[in-house]
Amino acid sequence: MATSILRGLEVFIALIEEGSATAAARRLELSQPAVSQQIARLEKELSLSLFMRENGRMRPTETALSLFEEATHAFDGLDRVLNLARDIRRLERGLLRVAAPHSLAATILPRALKTLTQEHPQLRIQVHLGRYEKIAGLVAAREVDLGLVKAPVLTPGVETVDLLSCGLMAVTARSHPLATKARVTPTDLTHEPLVMIGRGRPWRDEIDVAFRRARVAMRVSVETQSVESACGFAAEGFGTAIVPDWLARALNRSDIAIVPFDIDVRHRFLVAYPSRSHRAAIAADFAAALTAEPVAPAARRRLG
Repeated sequence: MATSILRGLEVFIALIEEGSATAAARRLELSQPAVSQQIARLEKELSLSLFMRENGRMRPTETALSLFEEATHAFDGLDRVLNLARDIRRLERGLLRVAAPHSLAATILPRALKTLTQEHPQLRIQVHLGRYEKIAGLVAAREVDLGLVKAPVLTPGVETVDLLSCGLMAVTARSHPLATKARVTPTDLTHEPLVMIGRGRPWRDEIDVAFRRARVAMRVSVETQSVESACGFAAEGFGTAIVPDWLARALNRSDIAIVPFDIDVRHRFLVAYPSRSHRAAIAADFAAALTAEPVAPAARRRLG
Protein backbone atom coordinates (compact mmCIF):
# COMPACT_ATOMS: atom_id res chain seq x y z
CA MET A 1 0.00 0.00 0.00
CA ALA A 2 2.80 2.43 0.88
CA THR A 3 4.36 1.94 -2.55
CA SER A 4 1.09 2.65 -4.35
CA ILE A 5 0.52 5.80 -2.25
CA LEU A 6 4.01 7.07 -3.08
CA ARG A 7 3.38 6.51 -6.78
CA GLY A 8 -0.01 8.16 -6.47
CA LEU A 9 1.50 11.16 -4.66
CA GLU A 10 4.12 11.49 -7.39
CA VAL A 11 1.36 11.66 -10.01
CA PHE A 12 -0.67 14.00 -7.75
CA ILE A 13 2.25 16.46 -7.43
CA ALA A 14 2.93 16.38 -11.16
CA LEU A 15 -0.74 17.00 -11.95
CA ILE A 16 -0.95 20.07 -9.73
CA GLU A 17 2.40 21.46 -10.87
CA GLU A 18 1.73 20.89 -14.57
CA GLY A 19 -1.91 21.97 -14.49
CA SER A 20 -3.34 19.22 -16.66
CA ALA A 21 -3.42 15.44 -16.92
CA THR A 22 -1.91 15.64 -20.40
CA ALA A 23 1.14 17.62 -19.22
CA ALA A 24 1.53 15.43 -16.12
CA ALA A 25 1.41 12.31 -18.29
CA ARG A 26 4.10 13.74 -20.56
CA ARG A 27 6.34 14.61 -17.60
CA LEU A 28 5.98 11.15 -16.04
CA GLU A 29 6.03 9.30 -19.36
CA LEU A 30 2.60 7.81 -18.69
CA SER A 31 -0.60 7.71 -20.67
CA GLN A 32 -3.35 10.18 -19.74
CA PRO A 33 -5.70 7.34 -18.64
CA ALA A 34 -2.90 6.02 -16.37
CA VAL A 35 -2.68 9.43 -14.67
CA SER A 36 -6.44 9.44 -14.07
CA GLN A 37 -6.30 5.88 -12.72
CA GLN A 38 -3.48 6.73 -10.29
CA ILE A 39 -5.40 9.74 -8.97
CA ALA A 40 -8.59 7.70 -8.55
CA ARG A 41 -6.65 5.01 -6.67
CA LEU A 42 -5.00 7.65 -4.43
CA GLU A 43 -8.37 9.23 -3.61
CA LYS A 44 -9.71 5.82 -2.65
CA GLU A 45 -6.72 4.94 -0.46
CA LEU A 46 -6.80 8.34 1.30
CA SER A 47 -10.61 8.51 1.41
CA LEU A 48 -10.39 12.09 0.12
CA SER A 49 -11.76 13.94 -2.88
CA LEU A 50 -8.74 15.60 -4.47
CA PHE A 51 -9.96 16.76 -7.87
CA MET A 52 -13.19 17.94 -9.43
CA ARG A 53 -13.77 16.78 -13.01
CA GLU A 54 -15.06 19.68 -15.11
CA ASN A 55 -15.29 19.66 -18.90
CA GLY A 56 -12.64 16.98 -19.19
CA ARG A 57 -10.22 18.79 -16.85
CA MET A 58 -9.20 17.93 -13.28
CA ARG A 59 -9.31 20.93 -10.95
CA PRO A 60 -7.73 20.49 -7.47
CA THR A 61 -9.97 20.86 -4.44
CA GLU A 62 -9.02 22.87 -1.34
CA THR A 63 -8.16 19.54 0.27
CA ALA A 64 -5.75 18.76 -2.56
CA LEU A 65 -4.02 22.14 -2.25
CA SER A 66 -3.56 21.58 1.50
CA LEU A 67 -2.16 18.11 0.86
CA PHE A 68 0.14 19.35 -1.92
CA GLU A 69 2.49 21.29 0.38
CA GLU A 70 2.99 18.34 2.74
CA ALA A 71 3.42 15.95 -0.18
CA THR A 72 6.20 18.07 -1.71
CA HIS A 73 7.96 18.21 1.69
CA ALA A 74 7.71 14.43 1.93
CA PHE A 75 9.28 13.99 -1.49
CA ASP A 76 12.06 16.46 -0.63
CA GLY A 77 12.82 14.26 2.38
CA LEU A 78 12.74 11.18 0.21
CA ASP A 79 15.20 12.82 -2.20
CA ARG A 80 17.58 13.46 0.71
CA VAL A 81 17.35 9.80 1.72
CA LEU A 82 18.04 8.67 -1.84
CA ASN A 83 21.00 11.07 -2.13
CA LEU A 84 22.43 9.74 1.12
CA ALA A 85 22.01 6.16 -0.09
CA ARG A 86 23.81 7.11 -3.30
CA ASP A 87 26.66 8.62 -1.28
CA ILE A 88 26.93 5.47 0.84
CA ARG A 89 27.00 3.25 -2.24
CA ARG A 90 29.71 5.43 -3.80
CA LEU A 91 31.99 5.11 -0.77
CA GLU A 92 31.30 1.38 -0.42
CA ARG A 93 32.29 0.96 -4.06
CA GLY A 94 35.61 2.63 -3.31
CA LEU A 95 35.41 6.25 -4.50
CA LEU A 96 36.52 8.81 -1.90
CA ARG A 97 36.24 12.47 -2.91
CA VAL A 98 38.60 14.73 -0.97
CA ALA A 99 38.94 18.53 -1.10
CA ALA A 100 42.04 20.36 0.13
CA PRO A 101 43.84 23.70 -0.33
CA HIS A 102 46.46 24.06 -3.05
CA SER A 103 49.20 24.32 -0.40
CA LEU A 104 48.75 20.63 0.44
CA ALA A 105 48.41 19.32 -3.10
CA ALA A 106 52.02 18.25 -3.63
CA THR A 107 53.15 17.67 -0.05
CA ILE A 108 51.06 16.48 2.88
CA LEU A 109 47.97 15.41 0.92
CA PRO A 110 49.51 12.70 -1.31
CA ARG A 111 51.44 11.20 1.60
CA ALA A 112 48.36 11.19 3.86
CA LEU A 113 46.18 9.64 1.15
CA LYS A 114 48.84 6.99 0.61
CA THR A 115 48.59 6.12 4.31
CA LEU A 116 44.78 6.13 4.11
CA THR A 117 44.67 3.80 1.11
CA GLN A 118 47.01 1.38 2.86
CA GLU A 119 44.40 1.14 5.63
CA HIS A 120 41.49 1.13 3.14
CA PRO A 121 42.89 -0.59 0.02
CA GLN A 122 39.54 -0.54 -1.79
CA LEU A 123 39.55 3.26 -2.07
CA ARG A 124 39.99 5.21 -5.29
CA ILE A 125 40.71 8.89 -4.73
CA GLN A 126 39.24 11.94 -6.41
CA VAL A 127 40.87 15.23 -5.35
CA HIS A 128 39.37 18.72 -5.54
CA LEU A 129 41.53 21.77 -4.80
CA GLY A 130 40.36 25.20 -3.66
CA ARG A 131 40.18 27.78 -0.90
CA TYR A 132 38.97 26.78 2.55
CA GLU A 133 35.61 28.56 2.13
CA LYS A 134 34.95 26.75 -1.16
CA ILE A 135 35.93 23.43 0.43
CA ALA A 136 33.39 23.88 3.23
CA GLY A 137 30.72 24.56 0.60
CA LEU A 138 31.65 21.42 -1.35
CA VAL A 139 31.34 19.35 1.82
CA ALA A 140 27.95 20.87 2.73
CA ALA A 141 26.65 20.20 -0.80
CA ARG A 142 27.92 16.58 -0.56
CA GLU A 143 30.04 17.12 -3.65
CA VAL A 144 32.99 15.75 -1.69
CA ASP A 145 33.19 13.24 1.16
CA LEU A 146 35.98 14.91 3.15
CA GLY A 147 37.57 18.35 3.17
CA LEU A 148 40.45 19.98 4.99
CA VAL A 149 39.33 23.33 6.43
CA LYS A 150 40.32 25.95 8.98
CA ALA A 151 38.31 27.00 12.02
CA PRO A 152 35.93 28.63 12.40
CA VAL A 153 33.61 26.70 10.09
CA LEU A 154 30.34 28.60 9.75
CA THR A 155 28.83 26.66 6.84
CA PRO A 156 25.62 24.75 7.74
CA GLY A 157 25.51 21.04 6.96
CA VAL A 158 29.14 20.38 7.94
CA GLU A 159 30.57 18.36 10.83
CA THR A 160 34.26 18.27 11.74
CA VAL A 161 37.01 16.21 13.32
CA ASP A 162 39.83 18.10 15.06
CA LEU A 163 43.13 17.81 13.23
CA LEU A 164 45.77 20.06 14.79
CA SER A 165 46.61 23.56 15.93
CA CYS A 166 49.78 25.39 14.96
CA GLY A 167 51.39 28.79 15.23
CA LEU A 168 52.88 31.03 12.58
CA MET A 169 56.29 31.15 10.95
CA ALA A 170 58.27 33.91 9.30
CA VAL A 171 59.68 32.62 6.02
CA THR A 172 62.56 34.40 4.28
CA ALA A 173 65.17 33.74 1.64
CA ARG A 174 68.23 31.93 3.04
CA SER A 175 70.35 35.06 2.54
CA HIS A 176 67.99 37.37 4.43
CA PRO A 177 69.31 38.86 7.74
CA LEU A 178 66.25 37.52 9.61
CA ALA A 179 67.15 33.97 8.57
CA THR A 180 69.71 33.73 11.39
CA LYS A 181 67.38 34.80 14.19
CA ALA A 182 65.99 32.32 16.73
CA ARG A 183 62.61 34.07 16.71
CA VAL A 184 61.03 36.94 14.80
CA THR A 185 58.69 39.51 16.37
CA PRO A 186 56.42 42.09 14.72
CA THR A 187 58.97 44.75 15.71
CA ASP A 188 61.63 42.92 13.68
CA LEU A 189 59.41 43.40 10.64
CA THR A 190 59.25 47.20 10.91
CA HIS A 191 59.84 48.57 7.38
CA GLU A 192 60.14 44.95 6.12
CA PRO A 193 58.12 44.06 3.00
CA LEU A 194 55.67 41.24 3.71
CA VAL A 195 54.15 38.44 1.67
CA MET A 196 50.67 37.74 3.04
CA ILE A 197 47.78 35.35 2.47
CA GLY A 198 44.19 35.27 3.64
CA ARG A 199 42.96 38.85 3.11
CA GLY A 200 39.50 39.27 4.67
CA ARG A 201 39.66 36.01 6.63
CA PRO A 202 39.57 35.71 10.45
CA TRP A 203 43.19 34.53 10.88
CA ARG A 204 44.48 37.40 8.70
CA ASP A 205 42.46 39.88 10.75
CA GLU A 206 44.12 38.52 13.91
CA ILE A 207 47.57 39.13 12.41
CA ASP A 208 46.62 42.67 11.43
CA VAL A 209 45.42 43.36 15.00
CA ALA A 210 48.65 41.96 16.47
CA PHE A 211 50.74 44.30 14.29
CA ARG A 212 48.64 47.29 15.33
CA ARG A 213 49.09 46.39 18.99
CA ALA A 214 52.86 46.26 18.43
CA ARG A 215 52.59 49.68 16.71
CA VAL A 216 54.13 48.27 13.54
CA ALA A 217 52.75 49.34 10.17
CA MET A 218 52.46 46.39 7.81
CA ARG A 219 54.14 46.90 4.42
CA VAL A 220 52.53 44.23 2.23
CA SER A 221 54.43 43.77 -1.02
CA VAL A 222 52.59 40.64 -2.25
CA GLU A 223 49.10 39.26 -1.57
CA THR A 224 48.68 35.64 -2.64
CA GLN A 225 46.38 32.68 -2.04
CA SER A 226 48.53 29.75 -0.89
CA VAL A 227 51.36 28.98 1.50
CA GLU A 228 53.37 27.42 -1.32
CA SER A 229 53.06 30.61 -3.37
CA ALA A 230 53.90 32.84 -0.39
CA CYS A 231 57.06 30.86 0.35
CA GLY A 232 58.03 31.02 -3.32
CA PHE A 233 57.80 34.82 -3.28
CA ALA A 234 59.81 34.92 -0.05
CA ALA A 235 62.52 32.75 -1.63
CA GLU A 236 62.79 35.23 -4.51
CA GLY A 237 63.31 38.14 -2.12
CA PHE A 238 59.91 39.82 -2.32
CA GLY A 239 59.76 39.96 1.49
CA THR A 240 59.02 37.91 4.60
CA ALA A 241 56.06 35.53 4.34
CA ILE A 242 53.91 34.88 7.40
CA VAL A 243 52.38 31.42 7.13
CA PRO A 244 51.16 28.51 9.32
CA ASP A 245 53.94 26.37 10.80
CA TRP A 246 52.50 23.02 9.65
CA LEU A 247 52.16 24.01 6.02
CA ALA A 248 55.48 25.86 5.80
CA ARG A 249 57.51 22.93 7.14
CA ALA A 250 55.74 20.49 4.84
CA LEU A 251 57.20 22.25 1.79
CA ASN A 252 60.71 21.05 2.70
CA ARG A 253 62.40 23.73 0.58
CA SER A 254 66.15 24.29 0.83
CA ASP A 255 66.04 27.89 -0.46
CA ILE A 256 64.05 29.34 2.46
CA ALA A 257 64.57 29.84 6.17
CA ILE A 258 61.63 29.11 8.48
CA VAL A 259 61.79 31.03 11.75
CA PRO A 260 59.17 30.93 14.56
CA PHE A 261 57.07 34.11 14.54
CA ASP A 262 56.43 35.42 18.04
CA ILE A 263 52.76 36.35 17.75
CA ASP A 264 49.73 35.08 19.64
CA VAL A 265 47.83 33.73 16.61
CA ARG A 266 47.13 30.05 16.01
CA HIS A 267 45.56 28.20 13.11
CA ARG A 268 43.14 25.35 13.86
CA PHE A 269 42.83 22.78 11.11
CA LEU A 270 39.85 20.41 10.85
CA VAL A 271 38.68 17.57 8.65
CA ALA A 272 35.11 18.30 7.53
CA TYR A 273 32.45 15.87 6.35
CA PRO A 274 28.73 16.21 5.50
CA SER A 275 26.27 16.30 8.39
CA ARG A 276 24.12 13.23 8.97
CA SER A 277 26.48 11.02 7.00
CA HIS A 278 28.55 7.98 7.95
CA ARG A 279 31.85 9.77 7.22
CA ALA A 280 32.97 10.34 10.83
CA ALA A 281 35.10 7.19 11.01
CA ILE A 282 36.95 7.77 7.75
CA ALA A 283 37.30 11.49 8.60
CA ALA A 284 39.09 10.44 11.81
CA ASP A 285 41.31 8.06 9.80
CA PHE A 286 42.14 10.87 7.38
CA ALA A 287 43.00 13.22 10.26
CA ALA A 288 45.29 10.56 11.73
CA ALA A 289 46.98 10.08 8.35
CA LEU A 290 47.54 13.82 7.99
CA THR A 291 49.11 14.16 11.44
CA ALA A 292 51.25 11.06 10.92
CA GLU A 293 53.30 12.91 8.34
CA PRO A 294 56.92 13.79 9.22
CA VAL A 295 56.49 17.37 10.37
CA ALA A 296 58.07 19.21 13.26
CA PRO A 297 56.77 18.40 16.79
CA ALA A 298 55.66 22.01 17.32
CA ALA A 299 53.23 21.65 14.46
CA ARG A 300 51.81 18.34 15.67
CA ARG A 301 50.16 19.49 18.89
CA ARG A 302 46.73 17.92 19.01
CA LEU A 303 43.74 19.98 19.95
CA GLY A 304 42.58 19.46 23.53
